[in-house]
Amino acid sequence: MLKTGIGRKRDLLRPTLFLLGDLVALEAAFLCSYVLRFQSGWFAVPLGVPPLGPYLVTSLVLLLIWVGIFYSEGLYDPTRRSSFEEDLAGLGRGVVVGSLVVLALAFFVRQVSYSRTFFGLFFWMSLFFLIVERLFIRTILRRLYSRGVGTLGVLLVGKTSMAKRIEETYQRLPGLGFRILGETDRLEPEAVEAKMLELNADTVVLALSFEDLRAAAEIAQRLGGHHVDVFFVPDMDRLRVSRMRLSEIAGIPFISLRGCGLSGMDRIIKRTFDILSSFLALVLLSPLLLLLAILVKLNSRGPVLYRQDRLGRDNRVFAMLKFRTMRIDAETDSGPVWTVQNDPRRTWTGRVLRRFSLDELPQLWNVLKGDMSMVGPRPERAHFAEEFDRKIPRYLERHRVRSGLTGWAQVNGLRGNTPIEDRTLYDLHYVENWSLGFDLRVLLRTVKSVIKGDNAY
Repeated sequence: MLKTGIGRKRDLLRPTLFLLGDLVALEAAFLCSYVLRFQSGWFAVPLGVPPLGPYLVTSLVLLLIWVGIFYSEGLYDPTRRSSFEEDLAGLGRGVVVGSLVVLALAFFVRQVSYSRTFFGLFFWMSLFFLIVERLFIRTILRRLYSRGVGTLGVLLVGKTSMAKRIEETYQRLPGLGFRILGETDRLEPEAVEAKMLELNADTVVLALSFEDLRAAAEIAQRLGGHHVDVFFVPDMDRLRVSRMRLSEIAGIPFISLRGCGLSGMDRIIKRTFDILSSFLALVLLSPLLLLLAILVKLNSRGPVLYRQDRLGRDNRVFAMLKFRTMRIDAETDSGPVWTVQNDPRRTWTGRVLRRFSLDELPQLWNVLKGDMSMVGPRPERAHFAEEFDRKIPRYLERHRVRSGLTGWAQVNGLRGNTPIEDRTLYDLHYVENWSLGFDLRVLLRTVKSVIKGDNAY
């Protein structure tokens, strides 16, 4: 008995809205660019205003090219449930590649003389309109999903730690569009099939251990005649890995369980980005840094900056800088302890600085010097690092890269007095999956996290 294609229709909601929205955004950007370039009076038009007709024909060609590039980026994949930051990275790559293709075509098409200024305006206008459009559609989708419209019903199979994380993720991120209809720990293919039909699920997620690989294969085979997606999510916590990669060499599939840290050109790119971004931030924020230094000095006696030894890459010790937010004798009696909520040792200025993470800004100097990176695992004190290393497998592997001013764990709400085990998993995921785009995503989400101020004390 074949299951009806209800899930396939629901799959179309998200990509259809994004596709239509991108078409409207790109056409709007094209028309606005035309008006700004030729009719606003902001730019000289020595050859006169060109007719709109040829430009409109060109816009149709542009739409086909850019949508095709976005499609190749996976932006319309029905199974894609990406964050806005991931979409932004894909859109950025698509806009850059699309612009290069269009400029190349304009060079060979001599029948119409196209303005290079126009295409420059279109580049920036398209980015702006696409970002606004994607945010708008995501808002619509969240509202639809909250009412149960267009969500994909999930049957969760298994009782592993990964199953719990999947459930928490779906609950924490309703914008993904998944809704868990039910769970089962019975691994008999017939039982899973019956449960799937009972719930009318669109997706079956097998969160199983590696010992249950045979059962996963049998369940997938049993469900092959139904119109459902079947995903296998291995219990990676037991393997102590953050991600598995599948690659192919001469037709042979290889699964990577662990890769080395940043090396070669990746290190050069990351370090170059750190130098440029930290230098620019220090220059732009220098008035704010001076103001904060004055406030710290006026509020309590003692130095403006607080230096504390932390462990960085390869367990090297460095002096991390912060604006002082506590009394100068804060750890005289207690020794090394973590900051707690409503910590009585904080000064009045310290409470404000910590609430908005402004006390961390002097670490831009650490980044410029090379002690730290803009993004990476947060540096820990040696006293605590030794303790965590005894309790948490692979903890010190997070030290394969430079420590960060912000990090993947922090932008996912794992700041302050949160489980170090969870933070370590996020840190290892970052170490093993670094890319420049990943860093940009973390920095964008850092702004949001700072404004919300979750666990900032």
